[in-house]
Order: sequence, then structure tokens, then C-alpha cells
Amino acid sequence: MTHAIRPTTIAVLALLAVALQSGKGLAANVSQFANAQAIKWAGRVINVEPLMTFYKRQGYQGIWTDGNGINRRGLELINVLGHANGDGLEALDYLAGFPRAETVSGVHAVGAELYLSDAAYRFARDIYGGRTTPAVSEPDIVIKRKQLDIAALLGSMEKNGPAAVIDRLRPPHEQYAALRKALSQTKDPVLQRKIIVNMERWRWLPRKLGDEHVFVNTAAFLMYTRKDGQDIDRRRVIVGQAYHRTPIFSDNIQYSEFNPTWTVTPSIAGNEILPKLRKDPGYLEQKGYDLYASWKSDAPKMSPYQIDWQSVSSKRFPYRIVQPAGPGNALGEVKFLFPNKFNVYLHDTSSRQLFAQSNRALSHGCIRVEHPLEFAEILYKLDANPVATQLDSIVNTKQTKAVRFNRPIPVHLTYFTTWYKDGKLQTFDDIYGRDKLVGNMLFGGA
Repeated sequence: MTHAIRPTTIAVLALLAVALQSGKGLAANVSQFANAQAIKWAGRVINVEPLMTFYKRQGYQGIWTDGNGINRRGLELINVLGHANGDGLEALDYLAGFPRAETVSGVHAVGAELYLSDAAYRFARDIYGGRTTPAVSEPDIVIKRKQLDIAALLGSMEKNGPAAVIDRLRPPHEQYAALRKALSQTKDPVLQRKIIVNMERWRWLPRKLGDEHVFVNTAAFLMYTRKDGQDIDRRRVIVGQAYHRTPIFSDNIQYSEFNPTWTVTPSIAGNEILPKLRKDPGYLEQKGYDLYASWKSDAPKMSPYQIDWQSVSSKRFPYRIVQPAGPGNALGEVKFLFPNKFNVYLHDTSSRQLFAQSNRALSHGCIRVEHPLEFAEILYKLDANPVATQLDSIVNTKQTKAVRFNRPIPVHLTYFTTWYKDGKLQTFDDIYGRDKLVGNMLFGGA
């Protein structure tokens, strides 16, 4: 079977005709496509323009083909792409329509050269940063997609071989390697949808999580503190309800606040507290909350009896409600802050009995931490901060106090429904339905 090159411009067609008439084989030289944006070959549209930065640097000479057709490097790349399923990806996404290597010769090798470079880049990009774009799959997933330099990538593949380069681009995390192994061993197709989706999430994460970092797996209701690749602490957490999902992102814990006050968010004030105030204006006094005239820092206190609560909009709640520090405060004795657009953080709780529940998707999005003062001590010790031995006395003052970390501690809010532990593959419920959404994007159901 032969595959004609169909460039997008008449000029490129003319160049190709000249090449054929001259009888000069251009199998390893792609210079005639130097100004093309895209070509169509073997049924695939190849985005040529980004590739030309690399080819221009080396005189437009090919790396996958030569005068005889597909060379050794090209055969190695085809083999790597053909085993894409080992990483939960689909070989046909990169090789669909590509002819048998032995049939590629003459002028058709020019198209094969560009096809393989395009496929190499797309596969490397997917291995390195994910097949899907995190921010597209969920509005509350904020992970910037990693970028690859095409010219540097192709140059490295030419020098070191595609197999070695791809291996270096895989996520370096132990869990990814464990899931990759588990994928090769399981025959259960449902468990395979699940493993592949979670491998994708590892590709989203930063390659370096931090020598010391906090790792929250919301699907498992667990939080790990890690140092030099080892878990030094594991504790239960409470995460957001289905309608108040805890977001996914990475940040740095900047400081802790002891004996914190709680400023009720506008959505909670409008949707949950306002209906109670309409029934009983004394509700805030009963709960010990303070009411302020506006969200300005210098807004004066008000009496809830001064306001016609029936006329207040739940969508534009104009008043600020604050719960003072104390034993009944919703945030408990301490909160750990990494300022973000979701206003999500780690904190204690006054409802500590809820940690005994198996399903702990109970919050408005923040992460409630079991035994948070123990956790604070661990973090400040990692930070070599003398405050680690002073936590009880700070809490006993009953005064609100912020204590910064000398070095901000990386924190990763994640969502993994499969986890390899002690030689076994653990699975967790897809409490937010995120597996289905990511799976649809990976497998073409979206």
C-alpha cells in the first residue's frame, strides 16, 4: 500500500513534483516543507511548523529515516509507540494509519519522517504532562500542564534513543511505577479503567513534590506527611461533600494560626445561616457569632435585630459574620494556611467525633485534620522551628496567633482512587465522580 503526501499548499506540491522528476531521493531531507504549516500523510494531519525549529538546526536532515527508508532509530520509536498501552495510553493515537516500516521508501519517507517526529512529540507530551488537560476536566482542578521543548526533545531522542528519553519523562513517583506494573498484571477491565485514570493523575502532578511535603488524598480521606521519600505521618481527614468538592492543586503552607476566628463565607452565610436568621434573629447570639455591617475590615458591629432578614439576598449577602476563637469554633484550635482562590485550607474542628466515620466527605471544601496539634508539631520540627515545643502554651493563651514557617512546606491536594500499599492495590470510592469524567476524556466518551 502506498500513501501519497498531500501538503496544504500548492507551493509544496510543486517542490515535491520537482523532487520526483529529478530522481533525487529526499527521504532524509525535509527542507521542502520548511515553510509548510501542516501536511496530511497516512490519513493524519501532521502539524509541521513546530517541528521545523529542530530540523532547521541540523540542515533539515531526518533522524528516523534515510535513503533506504525507516532507520534503526525510527524502528526503535515505532516499537516504543507500539507499547503505549503499558502506560495506559493507546498506540493507535500515535500510529494510526502508519504503514509497515518495510514498505516506506523513496519520497514517502519524507512524510514518514515528519509523521514520526509529530508522534514522538505527542507521546512524550502525554507521558510527561498527561493525555488530558486537568483544568478542562474540572473547574476545581488547577494544575498547569507541563510543557516540552520540541527541538530539545527530538535532539535528545536522536542522541540517546526514544526509549531512554521516554523512560526519563515518565513520572518519577513510586506510585506511578507501581500502578504501571499493576496494569500489566490485571485482566479486570474495570480495574484497568480505574488504574489508567489514576496513572493520568500522576502525570499531572509536579515531578518534584518536595523533600518534605504534605500529601492529601481526598478520595481516601487520608493525609500523609513525607520526608525524603518516606511517610513519617499518616492521619485521617474530613474533606468536602459532593456539592462542596475539595479542589485539586499544589501550593505551599505558609503559616499556622492558633486559636483562629472563623469568618463565615458568603455562600454559607446566604445559603445556610440566612434561612435560620429569617426564622430567629437571635440565632447568631445563641451561637456566639459576631455580625458586622459589611466586609470591610473596619466595619462596625451590628445587632441582628436591626436587620429585616426577609429582604436580604442569599446570593449577595452583604454582612460579615465572624465566630470568635473558642472551644466551639468551627476551625478548632489551629488552621494551616496556603492562600488560594478557593479559600481552602487545613484545620482542626469542633466536631472531632466525625473522624470515626468511614465516609468523611462532610465539609464545605476545606480539609479537617485529626489531632491537628500533633500535626503542627511535626511540621514545625521539620521546619527546625522552636515553636514546635511551645504549641500547648500558645493554645492556652486563648489568643489568636499566627506563626509562619521558616520554609514554606509544599502541600498537594490530590484525588487518587487506586493506591499501591504493602504489595496490594487498594481502591477507594469515586466520591466526586471524577474517575468517570477523566475516563471519558481518555477513552473518547466525552
